[in-house]
Amino acid sequence: MITLYLARHGQTKENTMRIFQGHLPGELTDEGIEQAKELGKELENIHIDCIISSDLKRVTDTVGYAMAKRNLPWEKNKLLREIDWGIWTGLKIESVNVKNPPKDAETKEMLYERAKSFIDYLKSNYDGKHVLVVAHGLINRSIQANIEGAEINKLHTIPHMKNAEVRKFIIRDIQ
Repeated sequence: MITLYLARHGQTKENTMRIFQGHLPGELTDEGIEQAKELGKELENIHIDCIISSDLKRVTDTVGYAMAKRNLPWEKNKLLREIDWGIWTGLKIESVNVKNPPKDAETKEMLYERAKSFIDYLKSNYDGKHVLVVAHGLINRSIQANIEGAEINKLHTIPHMKNAEVRKFIIRDIQ
């Protein structure tokens, strides 16, 4: 069994400008820093064995602020990166036709499979642990869908995570 606390990074300047961040590092706003600190307070009295996070700056900064008072093992894992928007990375959302993504962008199917790979990795390496996972909105949605057994065509039914929101899951089917 794994107790998973799944969190999203704090607000970034790119979030406020409605930019496709993808694999960009991202820079937390002052509000994002405060959100990260509040996340830390929310987790303060919760037993956590370790942290696994995206390696992108907006997430590592969030973890740094949230978990500053705790010295926990911390793994940065590329499986937890946000969706790769390809040539859209860095563009304003309203500047493109979102119904026609570029050929070099990661598809929702690819993201869903990457989330499944992460869950499999978690099951293989963290059984019996209480794990804080900090990542991004779309990969977190795919992780949650995989945990809950939601099919890819039902991704839209998974509620969007707010910045620095955390959700708790119990993963029981460890093989």
